[in-house]
Amino acid sequence: MEEIKSVLKSVLKDLMKQGKGRDIDGARAAWKRIVGEAAAAHSQIVYLTKDKIRVNVNSSAWLYQLNLKKSEIGKEVYKALKIKDVKLRLGDIKASHQEK
Repeated sequence: MEEIKSVLKSVLKDLMKQGKGRDIDGARAAWKRIVGEAAAAHSQIVYLTKDKIRVNVNSSAWLYQLNLKKSEIGKEVYKALKIKDVKLRLGDIKASHQEK
């Protein structure tokens, strides 16, 4: 199992160097700046490619709030990350993410 883990890490690192992947940490920082700290604490980027971003939101109330601002969020995400396709969905976020 450790072999697979190390191979995957190596492949992902190489893809990031080649520019084919996306900088998830940079995207998370941009997301936090765009939606604000409160909303960022209740949401998390779970999927990121060159043209898609998927975000889990941990409560229906926060999902509703973010959907109300989706057009504005979409414009800011495009400015920051050059991504047009932003999808918000109800889902779990990592516990460590909530503590940050």
